[in-house]
Amino acid sequence: MKFRPTRLARLAAAALFLLVAMPAGAQLPTVEPAREWVFPGGVATRAALQSFDGTTVVLRLSSGQRTSLPADSLGEADRTYLSEWKEQQPVVIPDSVGVDSNKVQVEVVSEDEENGKFVYRTQHFEFTSDGKLTQNLLRDVARNFEATYELVKALPWGIDPQPEEGDRFRAILVRSRQRYKEEGGPENSGGVYFGSRKVFVVPFESLGIERLGKSFAKASDYRSDTLVHELTHQMMHSSLDILPQWVVEGTAEYTNILPLRLGMFRVSAAKSGLREYTNSLKARGGVPEPYPVEQLFRISNKEWSATLAAKPKEANRMYFTAYLLVNYFMHMDGKGDGAAFVKYMRAVGKVRQEIDDYGKAVTAFKALPGVETLPDGRYRWPDSLTHPKKPEILSSPEKQEEFEKSSLEILLDGRTTDRLMEDIRSAYRRVGIKL
Repeated sequence: MKFRPTRLARLAAAALFLLVAMPAGAQLPTVEPAREWVFPGGVATRAALQSFDGTTVVLRLSSGQRTSLPADSLGEADRTYLSEWKEQQPVVIPDSVGVDSNKVQVEVVSEDEENGKFVYRTQHFEFTSDGKLTQNLLRDVARNFEATYELVKALPWGIDPQPEEGDRFRAILVRSRQRYKEEGGPENSGGVYFGSRKVFVVPFESLGIERLGKSFAKASDYRSDTLVHELTHQMMHSSLDILPQWVVEGTAEYTNILPLRLGMFRVSAAKSGLREYTNSLKARGGVPEPYPVEQLFRISNKEWSATLAAKPKEANRMYFTAYLLVNYFMHMDGKGDGAAFVKYMRAVGKVRQEIDDYGKAVTAFKALPGVETLPDGRYRWPDSLTHPKKPEILSSPEKQEEFEKSSLEILLDGRTTDRLMEDIRSAYRRVGIKL
């Protein structure tokens, strides 16, 4: 969710998007020697790995031709090799990421003025509004949707955004706070992503949208931060259930504070985004005292939501500190190359993959002859069959807590939380921000 004090007052199939992702001081991935791969169907083929983005593998065959295929279509040994290869690759933080504004098009699916339902589509999104949007506003919203998709995909967090249902992500833009509440929007929030529904909802006032005749257009305070925040949650959906809440909210705050102009995020200008953000905080009453990180590390989603509803000022400190942490780990910790945070996200991604593989294995197991699905959703099988082994993290709450502690140690790197906070204050002080 995006915190903000409440204020009362198809695509055509051939459409192309231009992604600009220029690495700053980037190193090329290591070149791998040829090895034997087992392709779908059990065909053994010798080839050299060219690239792997976490989902798709690109190989160069002995003939010199390149071929690509889904990683999950390969055998376990090949998937293990890919996982280990990916962990060894240098961290590459892109300089700028976005879309070519001239290539972003929007399809008007339907405009039902009588019932107040307007449906639009871009390449990766379908969003509904209960007010008609002007072409200028529609173009900007579509551009920001697609730019955020590209940003989260390009950042070295190992995220491969995929719609959980259908072929597009879904969003709802609503005209009023009342409609926002009817959709389930929490108190004191400016937007919300519902993981159970796979959709995010944002009211017009959080974007700075006002009526212009029979349509709605950008107001003088039009902004995209809340949109980017909720989009980031949606792009990271598959990892939200195993990430601590401070990372869930901190990554979303990090992306929405990055400088964004005409569909282009300037990641290398994170420092200027930080300064603009802290200046805006000063103008609204001052930079808040960071929330105690030892407590922040332990806050659950339920506790976070409860604080947002009952103690918005305290929640504001939590969002602020979560952002400080992610920004620090991405650009200030160690050599300033985000290495520890990327290592942390890779560890989470590895567990996420184990859980996904287990889910697929269970689905395949339940389809075997002799496996009976019961009316209550449970299932049973004969002794002659062996059930897929459950990942360790799913075996007990204690194992999940153990994983959370071990993965957090990647970021602490031997430091106590007090020492980490000292390092954070010192790092921000060097860029002129006193915490």
